[in-house]
Amino acid sequence: MKYSVSKDEKELALMYLQEHTKRFTKRVEKVTENIYCAVGYGLANSTLIVTDAGNIIVDTTEGIETAAEVKKEFDKISPLPTIAVIYTHGHPDHINGASVFADDKTEIYANKLTLDFIQTQYNQLNSILEIRGARQFGVFLQPEHYPYSGLGPALKLSGTKKIMVPTTVFEDAVKLQFGSTVIQLVSVPGETEDQIFIWLPEEKVLLGADNYYPAFPNLYTIRGTSPRPVLQWVYSLDKMRALQAEYLVLGHTEPVYGKEKIAELLTIYRDGIQYIHDSTVRGMNAGKTVDELVEEISLPESLASYEELRELYGSISQSVRAIYSGYLGWFDGNASNLEQLSSRAFAQKMADLAGGNNRLLKEATNAVENGEFQWAAQLADMLLSLLPENDQALQVKIRALTELGLRSYNSNNRSYYLSQAKELQNGVPFLNNRSNHSAYAYAEKMPIRAFFQQMTIFLQPEKCEHRALSLSLTITDDQKQHILVIRNGIIDIQEGCLTNPDITVATSSSIWKEIILGILNPNDAANNAGFQLTGDAVSFSQFVGFFQK
Repeated sequence: MKYSVSKDEKELALMYLQEHTKRFTKRVEKVTENIYCAVGYGLANSTLIVTDAGNIIVDTTEGIETAAEVKKEFDKISPLPTIAVIYTHGHPDHINGASVFADDKTEIYANKLTLDFIQTQYNQLNSILEIRGARQFGVFLQPEHYPYSGLGPALKLSGTKKIMVPTTVFEDAVKLQFGSTVIQLVSVPGETEDQIFIWLPEEKVLLGADNYYPAFPNLYTIRGTSPRPVLQWVYSLDKMRALQAEYLVLGHTEPVYGKEKIAELLTIYRDGIQYIHDSTVRGMNAGKTVDELVEEISLPESLASYEELRELYGSISQSVRAIYSGYLGWFDGNASNLEQLSSRAFAQKMADLAGGNNRLLKEATNAVENGEFQWAAQLADMLLSLLPENDQALQVKIRALTELGLRSYNSNNRSYYLSQAKELQNGVPFLNNRSNHSAYAYAEKMPIRAFFQQMTIFLQPEKCEHRALSLSLTITDDQKQHILVIRNGIIDIQEGCLTNPDITVATSSSIWKEIILGILNPNDAANNAGFQLTGDAVSFSQFVGFFQK
């Protein structure tokens, strides 16, 4: 998007946002006699399917409090017990409220990849994804700055989490019957690898999850993700089109009615994705750089005229970059970029060219005053690389990011600009609010092997780079033995038995996770009947301390 100093640009952005919020007006909408969709309660919708055998809940919102509000409304419609929960994919805004609807005896259906995702999603990158996700969804912004997410109302943080893993999984497709109601679950990679749709053939109702929402799709998400399966997303939409559904119930936004309307929207959506993909690949084969392609590629008028492809959530330029790097990686083919100057070295060269740091600062200040906010932000970055304590440069960046945010109607970009500006002004609130107990809610569901992998990231190498320590660990859940060796600032974890370890521990996986996450003190663990330690207790405390910040 091109930015200018025009006040109209801010007004236009806000108008687009306000128009879009109407799609998420809070309500439970009756789709058919037995299907009801809760729109606007959370970031994602939750859907009730009433059968003569009991209630089925599709997706459960992002938290216990929101889910409880939805359940209260669903109970007014059908007081029958919940016999099944279906996850359309593993994103937290679809699964975190499951314990409100289900207990440990409730069947929970999902793609096998959803189970894998839930058990490993916070494996290695939990800290950075939490930070960037909070920025993308404007978690700590005032409503007047961030009135909504492109997917629905602003993301709500639940104070409590209880993660419920799928109990029945499938890989390609499965047909289920609940009383007289037939339901088909079909794997359709797109918005996520584990995405599914739900088809009720007798009612001609398609629950399309997140493979369609009324904004240009997020072919890449700025909170950070592996490249999304862009072409598979197109093919998945073709599968959905082939059903000729008469009702389309979605993971975000209001339901869509009518076979012709649904066919039109799914067609323009898949065409928009394919157009950006094909244009990017065509340009790559012509030897163009990713920056050149970002400048060149946009949707043709036949697609751009649809509100449903407005860049309120996904971004075309970011999608081009993601497709390019997904196929070719980071290197753009220009040998000058094989080994680039560091940011600081480049900034110093630019300052020298400009006539010194003060001259560069003056240019940054002039840029922000002239409405060249992107240029001002980039100049401020150079200055802060050279002068990290310079308040004037910091204020230039804060103002530049704020103005960029207020001029953007892409909800993700808007939130990220404004969130980072607020962090620069006031600090990063969510870094200090992270809960070990919240982390345990996810870790509890991890297989111990996945948690071991997480331990490699928890390790603080500066605490142990000159220390060697070995631990023999028996997980009493299955009596498997593991070797944990700290050396050279890393931890090596293998299955097997170690001769003459420094420390020997036998305990359950849950107690081990609590100790490593800092929930259970090693000294307190020694008083637990489910924990046995052989060796020096001081050495074990040191071992655990290597994983604590």
